[in-house]
Amino acid sequence: MTFPTHDWQFYVATGIAILAALYLGRRFLPRFGRKRRAGRRTTLTVEGKIVDRKRAEPQEHARPHT
Repeated sequence: MTFPTHDWQFYVATGIAILAALYLGRRFLPRFGRKRRAGRRTTLTVEGKIVDRKRAEPQEHARPHT
């Protein structure tokens, strides 16, 4: 089977198919030149009291049972 490359409609249909594929696949393509927005900072509260992140004590990691 040969493609009808001499027909203008072939190029129009191919262009439309390529644009549709790019439109549908734009979520999966990397976005070069765009910076990610920084996340919002929120205050940490435990039982309604604000916890200072700098003064928070590190929690002990639970040991796995052997």
